[in-house]
Amino acid sequence: MTRCGDRRLFIPPAVFPLLFALCILLIACGRRGDPTLKSYEKPEAPSNLHAVQRESDIILSWTIPEKSTASIKGFHVLRSTGGDFTEIALLENKKRSFIDTDIKGISSRAYKIISENLRGIMSKDSVTLAIPDATLPAPPADISFTIEYDVLVLSWKSAGEGITYNIYKHSAETQSQNPVNPIPLKETSFRDVFDTKKAVLYTVKSLREKGIVYEGPASREIRIDPAKLVPSPPSNLQAVPSVENVYLIWKESPDTWIKGYKIYRETDKKKGFILIGETQIPSFIDKEKPSKKRHYRVTAVGPVQESAPAEAKNIVYSK
Repeated sequence: MTRCGDRRLFIPPAVFPLLFALCILLIACGRRGDPTLKSYEKPEAPSNLHAVQRESDIILSWTIPEKSTASIKGFHVLRSTGGDFTEIALLENKKRSFIDTDIKGISSRAYKIISENLRGIMSKDSVTLAIPDATLPAPPADISFTIEYDVLVLSWKSAGEGITYNIYKHSAETQSQNPVNPIPLKETSFRDVFDTKKAVLYTVKSLREKGIVYEGPASREIRIDPAKLVPSPPSNLQAVPSVENVYLIWKESPDTWIKGYKIYRETDKKKGFILIGETQIPSFIDKEKPSKKRHYRVTAVGPVQESAPAEAKNIVYSK
């Protein structure tokens, strides 16, 4: 019950919750500012514009703060070949790089990137990146490889002072556009995991940096196919017979990437050599009594192929 002048105004108790909710809504509306003001501001311009010129293309890359990504609609890539800048690509907001493949016959070019927000408002231009024509560095020579246990080591001859290198790895079916090394290499070697299950191909490219990174043509391609790798054989196989067994020992294969050794025995020329065991160490015990003359062979086992054998002939126990 409330007073209104001399009158008494009766408000039913059930109405109070509704009036309270209405007051909360009015207060909240009064505190709300303009929610779209920020979206009318110019978006941030891309920064750290960087370029790598290769034989057939130019790779551009740039950065923008992660917090700005949600408000960005995309990026405009502009290029000048001596005159005004013209747009050559519009990219989605997640992109941070662009490959320009239309560079043949163009002696010099310049690029800049512009951000566009969700309301279609453009940012200021990024810095202009001019790319003068330059001679690309020659590829490195004398590419070779060795395998050390489960590591493949590529090596090559230096391509000159101040040159760094990128390593490209691919299969027969796919061609990679990105180097496997995260940063250019100063040294003339590269270590990679040796894959024993499939063939891979490697090329090496030289780089020279003069503000712009110039990447030269690929070196001779080198193919590593585990199925074609033949191990070096073990050597100096010796057989020491006793009443019950024959003890076999040998000098290991120099190849550290082999899987182990296979041991063969021949007691019947018609049946030939029969596999009697495998081992990962350079020794083996043949538990068949050597009462009959026999010959032995031991081979090193690669990913697929075996080496030539080491041999011990005419082994028999005699008192």
